[in-house]
Amino acid sequence: RTRLRRVLREIVRREHPSLIPGYDMVFIARDPMVGQPYHTIYQAVVDGLDRFGLRQPPLTERQP
Repeated sequence: RTRLRRVLREIVRREHPSLIPGYDMVFIARDPMVGQPYHTIYQAVVDGLDRFGLRQPPLTERQP
């Protein structure tokens, strides 16, 4: 779980510039994610952020 928490912190740190401001988020490290590779955890976090509309689209997709 400690590794998972570190990975979650790193993912949020990397995604922070694209997050929509004004929200508090809580990430819960559940047992099924323990031992998963970084990319799997990253994809799960990004998919969740996108599903709830908490991430701005990449610069290439933003409307002027």
